[in-house]
Amino acid sequence: MSGRPLRIAMVTEFAYPVLGGVPEHVHNLSRELVAMGHDVTVVTGRLGGNALEVDREAERAFGYRTVRLGRSLPMISNGSIARWSFGIGLKARLTAALRDMDVVHAQALAAPTLPLFACRTSAAPVTVGTFHTYLGDGYRRIYETTSPYVANALGRLDRMIGVSMPARETFEELFGGRWTIIPNGVDTAAFRPLRAGERRPAGPPRLLFVGRLEPRNALDTLLDAAAILRQEGRDAIVQVVGDGPAKRRWQRQARELGLGDSVEWLGPRLGDRPRLYREATIFCAPCVLASFGVILLEALATGTPIVCADNVGFRQVLRDGIPGRFVTPRDPAALAAALGDLLDRERLREEWSLRGRTLCEERYGWPAVAGTIAALYEEVLEENGPGRRRLVRPWYGRRRAGHPHGGDRA
Repeated sequence: MSGRPLRIAMVTEFAYPVLGGVPEHVHNLSRELVAMGHDVTVVTGRLGGNALEVDREAERAFGYRTVRLGRSLPMISNGSIARWSFGIGLKARLTAALRDMDVVHAQALAAPTLPLFACRTSAAPVTVGTFHTYLGDGYRRIYETTSPYVANALGRLDRMIGVSMPARETFEELFGGRWTIIPNGVDTAAFRPLRAGERRPAGPPRLLFVGRLEPRNALDTLLDAAAILRQEGRDAIVQVVGDGPAKRRWQRQARELGLGDSVEWLGPRLGDRPRLYREATIFCAPCVLASFGVILLEALATGTPIVCADNVGFRQVLRDGIPGRFVTPRDPAALAAALGDLLDRERLREEWSLRGRTLCEERYGWPAVAGTIAALYEEVLEENGPGRRRLVRPWYGRRRAGHPHGGDRA
């Protein structure tokens, strides 16, 4: 074990102010590593809007820097909105940003974007990658087609980290590698239950949705379920936290369902999310495809009962005693029935709240998760030696036959 502070580059296409599980992971892991004494730089694509203001606040409040390269644009991938950075001279700037790093950690592999390019340009003694995605069959076939290039890059990783078994299985079958399962975490200090003396706001029950407004997150199913609840004489407010390409379509759906006064479109609300979680009556996640479920961890940490679609990623969280209710994906009637049943059972909601918070703290608190990742860095550093440097490869090129790392070890 080196015991010394490490210079760590966290390379990702997804960083604040972009919302989602990967930005949460990158922010919290970077923050915890800084608290351990390490020097962390997040390397990501350039955005417009308030991104630079967010970067300055992250450095001031949490101690990690952010370097933005090229220009980041959204793209459709795996039923979601992915991002892709491009720009003249991007390879040279990425290589410079990673120079002299002890650890390069590529986040959200294996799309052909900055994290994958970082695998090829890293000369660090430790290069690891975290895989956050579970792929449907159609997208697996795309990777099967492009696997020689992707395998060339991934072959340079010292370790592959899956946030869940489905994420690991998706890519291990295609690319092999040395794998470790380390789940996502949650900030249990920020995401906390209501304290003594705090009360939920007066008015109807609040059904909270958090996520990008895109097809696979299936807000339309929740809106249809809310309309059924209203027909049954149940008043409820649907609070929507997030933004995305489907927003206008779903706003129109809400109006057509007669829910115009019952849906609050709150936007991203980055800083307000913990409060909105703990003030909600039920957290509802109708998402049909996930590799894990960071939003479920946030709800559990705040003591908010969960009703969610039954998918392979959410099954990784709501298990082994952690409470929640699964419903058939894209079935508004089943979702409405589950929500109505839980709204009628206050004592059950209270029991789920206490048990969910306790188990979430034990299993998914960020200090423990980050400590496991830092220990992995040290393990690889001890195996390889702190003086090892690799030759930097171009983005394109053939892997030398017979060597899993393409002959790149210096």
